[in-house]
Amino acid sequence: MTLDTYEFSSCFAPYIEGLIQRKHEEGFLFNSARHILISFDRFCIRNGYHTPVVTKEISSEWGMQRSGEGRAYLGNRMSALRQLSLYMASLGIDCYIPAKFSAKSKTLAYVLNEDEVRSFFRELDSYQPAIRGTRFERLAMEYRAIYRLIFCCGLRVSEARLLKRSDVDLSAGKAKAMIKQSKGRKDRVVFIADDVAGLCSECINILQERYGIYSEYLFPAGDPEKPFRAASLNAKFKEIWSRTPYARPGCRQPTIHSLRHSFVVIRMNKWMEEGKNLNAMMPYLSAYLGHTSPQDTFYYYHQIESSFRIIRKKDISSGSIIPEVGGYE
Repeated sequence: MTLDTYEFSSCFAPYIEGLIQRKHEEGFLFNSARHILISFDRFCIRNGYHTPVVTKEISSEWGMQRSGEGRAYLGNRMSALRQLSLYMASLGIDCYIPAKFSAKSKTLAYVLNEDEVRSFFRELDSYQPAIRGTRFERLAMEYRAIYRLIFCCGLRVSEARLLKRSDVDLSAGKAKAMIKQSKGRKDRVVFIADDVAGLCSECINILQERYGIYSEYLFPAGDPEKPFRAASLNAKFKEIWSRTPYARPGCRQPTIHSLRHSFVVIRMNKWMEEGKNLNAMMPYLSAYLGHTSPQDTFYYYHQIESSFRIIRKKDISSGSIIPEVGGYE
C-alpha cells in the first residue's frame, strides 16, 4: 500500500477524510497535509485512541519533537492537527484547538470585542485633557477622529498618522483616502464612511477657523508641521483604555494596533452571520487592508475563541471552513 492509496482507519478517519474532501472542493491540493494526517492516523492507532475528539493530551503527545526533526516540520505537523480540530469544531465537536505553532516567536493579536470597542470610544468621547489649553484641547479633538479612522477603515497606525490632506477626498458619498507606499511599498485606495469623513472634515474646519492651523497633515501633532508620532498615539490609546471597565491590572492589554485587528474580525463575523461566502469576500477585504494575500487577513480571525461560535453555526451551511494561515503582519 502506498501513501496515495492509504485508507484511514483510526477513530478520526471519517473526519480526516471529510477535511481532505473539503480542501479539495475548495481548490487546495492538500497533499503535504494529507501525508501528515496519514502519520497522525497511524499515531492514533498505535496509541489506542478510540474516541474521535482532539484533546489537549493528544495534541501534546503529537506535538513532541521527534529525534532529528526540525522545528519547521514540527510546525507543519501541528498545523495539520490544528486544521483537523478546526474542521471538527465546525461540525459541532468540542475539540481542543492547538495554538498556531511556528519556528519563530509570534505575538498574538489582542482583538477587541464589540462591547470593548464601544467602551473605548465612550471614554474617548468624554476625554478631557488634564492640562487645560488650546493645544491640548485641539489634540483631544484629533484623537477622537484619528482613532475612529483607524478602526472604521482598518488602517495601520503609520497609514493614519502620515495621511496628508492632499491624500483624502472627504466629499459625502465618495469619501476616500489614498494610502501611499505603505507596507510592501504599495499604494491603495481606502473608502471612508460618511460619518467618519464628516468627523475628519469637522477637524479640518476647526483647525483652520479656531486655531489658524493649515497643516499639510490631516492630523497634525503638537507641532502643526509634523504628524503624530506612533508612540504618542499608542500612549494615549493606553490612557483611554485604562479608563474602561475592561482594563484589568496585571492582564494582557490591547494596543492601538488592536483597533485594526478588531475591524478585521468584526467585519468577518458580520459577513458570516449574514451568510455571505467568506472565501469570495476575503480577497476584497485583503486588498482593502493592504495585505499581500487573504491568508494574512485570516491570521487575525484565528486569534479569538469567539470565532468558533460563528464557524460552528455557519460553516456547515456555507460549505467552507476558515483556512489555516502561515503568517501575519
